[in-house]
Amino acid sequence: MTLKWDIRFLELAKHLSSWSKDPSTQVGAVAVKDRRILATGYNGFPRGVADLPGRLENRNEKYLRTVHAEANAVAQAAKNAISLSGADIYVWPFIPCSSCCTLLIQAGVRRVVVPDTTIPDRWEGSFKMSQAMFSEVGIDLVIIDV
Repeated sequence: MTLKWDIRFLELAKHLSSWSKDPSTQVGAVAVKDRRILATGYNGFPRGVADLPGRLENRNEKYLRTVHAEANAVAQAAKNAISLSGADIYVWPFIPCSSCCTLLIQAGVRRVVVPDTTIPDRWEGSFKMSQAMFSEVGIDLVIIDV
């Protein structure tokens, strides 16, 4: 894929992140194969679970309910019987956490593209673990300056 297309799909992931109602962290993801969008996701509560302000503002309660953007994209693909094997996934604004990393590995994603951003200290360990796992299994982690 050319840099032009990588930037386009990262911009789409950025747009999707704005759909999240999370007041502190908004993440978007787009799974793509052969320049065709297979699935999308953003972080938020599961379908049918009310995203009430009190739930969103209580960090502990919010984290127990939140589905990450990458997990939502994998779930959307599965719900629609779409394979992510060999797909690229574009994630805004961070490297996937270690839990989402394991889902992407299991789904068969071949490439993860993220913007070059500063990683918050509280997530540094998880993101480093993701980088190590992606490297170990041969998934390309591409970091783009946008």
